[in-house]
Amino acid sequence: MYPALEFDSKPCGTYTREDFLEVLSRIAFDQEFANTDGKTVQLDRSEPVDVTSTARNPLAKSLLYHLRHLDADAIDAQFDGVRDLLFQTLRSLRLLPRRVDVAIDLHQWRFYGSADTDHVLITYPDLGTNRAYCFATLCIVAPGVRFTLAVLPMDANGFRAKQGAVRSLILEARRYVSIRHVYLDRGFYQVHVVKELDRLDVDFIVRARPSTGMKARLSAGAETVVDAYQMQRKRPPTASVDVTVFAVPHRTNEDEHVWFVTNLDVERETARAYAAAFRRRWGIETSYRQIGDFLPRTSSPTFSVRLFYFLFAVALYNLWVLANALVSGGSIPRKPQISTRIFRTLVIPQGYG
Repeated sequence: MYPALEFDSKPCGTYTREDFLEVLSRIAFDQEFANTDGKTVQLDRSEPVDVTSTARNPLAKSLLYHLRHLDADAIDAQFDGVRDLLFQTLRSLRLLPRRVDVAIDLHQWRFYGSADTDHVLITYPDLGTNRAYCFATLCIVAPGVRFTLAVLPMDANGFRAKQGAVRSLILEARRYVSIRHVYLDRGFYQVHVVKELDRLDVDFIVRARPSTGMKARLSAGAETVVDAYQMQRKRPPTASVDVTVFAVPHRTNEDEHVWFVTNLDVERETARAYAAAFRRRWGIETSYRQIGDFLPRTSSPTFSVRLFYFLFAVALYNLWVLANALVSGGSIPRKPQISTRIFRTLVIPQGYG
């Protein structure tokens, strides 16, 4: 990863590309601010540092200056190159199944600044704010193979934005893998999104928000429901799509059912198996928590900084998954043998470039 990253720094600059990479590595693993670990790096080098100063550390200031002036497309291109190298390695080691199940979801990075900040969306309140940067991601959800294949920043949170994100993520993922099933949570239960999945000719299961018409299909005492259903939007822009709706009993609440829509051929006998397969989608939630183990802290409202940090965290997460595969003799273990903290000790001391 490190040789693929550039910061457009000048050869005569005070700080080098390697300096920036060391600070980035530390703030990623420490989940810390650049200002704090900029001081730490300089202290480790026995350089003079005023640790009590409230002014921004010059090394951190220089790093953020360069990140702020990077173009978003250039940042994407750099990390696309990292991903290409990763998948070359995976193919050479035969670590990817021939076909994979994937999940699409939204990662919200909470923001405490102005709601008018570029790329900041209004969302549900959590952690003291209703504002967030949002990234749509597509991840493999097979056990032990939870690589993140594609990331797309979201500029809106309506159905058109989600429809476009689903299309872009699936087309991008198809460059690397053959997709068997796509799983999406209730946030994507919208007729235009489901219609887009249908146009893409992928097999999908989407967690549904049950309507009155759906619930009417559930007779007293019924354990499962499988029926033809038409999703519709009657307000402009209108749309409709034919799907199969199915429901199975909730695993922990016997008075509830969990509802899905799909284009798969589901029977009453197979509905529970498909619901169980969908539960593997929760692997993406595990991925998010572990990506968070590599996500630096920042209060910066500059989108290029946020984008670089998030993609850097995703890249480190993918490399951590790969490292676990390598120490397991080429097979990907269900339970990682290398924790993210141990992985840190393997990365931080290494030379860069």
